[in-house]
Amino acid sequence: MSDTGSWSLKDMPPRHCPIYSKSRPSRAGWHWRSLTAGVEGREFIMVAICNPSRGNWKSMLLLKVGNDYSVVARFEDHSSHPGVHIHSHCERSGVEIGAISLGTLIRIPPAGGTHRRQNAWTLSTFWAAAKDFYRIADHIGPLFAHAS
Repeated sequence: MSDTGSWSLKDMPPRHCPIYSKSRPSRAGWHWRSLTAGVEGREFIMVAICNPSRGNWKSMLLLKVGNDYSVVARFEDHSSHPGVHIHSHCERSGVEIGAISLGTLIRIPPAGGTHRRQNAWTLSTFWAAAKDFYRIADHIGPLFAHAS
C-alpha cells in the first residue's frame, strides 16, 4: 500500500485521482489525501477530499481498468443534508471510465430518509472511517499487497 502520508492543501495532481485529467485545484480550505492499494492483481486508489469548515467530507474508491480508472463508490457526509451515505451503482453493465463514472452513481440510503446521524469528523477520523468502509487495512497482508 502506498499512502501520501498526510493531508495536502495544494492542487491535487492527476496521479492521486486519475479520473481528473488535469490537476484538481484545492482552494478555500479543501484538503486531500490518497492511497494506492492492490488486491488479487487489481489496483485501487482511495482519495479523500474534505473541507472541515464547510462540513464537507468525501472519499472515492477508484478501480484501475486498463490504463484508466472507474469510480467504484463514494463515501460521504455533508452538513447540507442528513447522514453518512454512499454513492454506487451495482446495476451498471460495464465499468465507466474517467469522470463519467461519477455521474452514474446512486445514493444509498436514498435522500430524505430518517438516517440523521451527526458526526464530529476530523481529518484523521474521516480518513480512518473511509478506509474502514472500503476495507483497506493499514498493514500489508494477504488481501492488500503492495501495488506494483
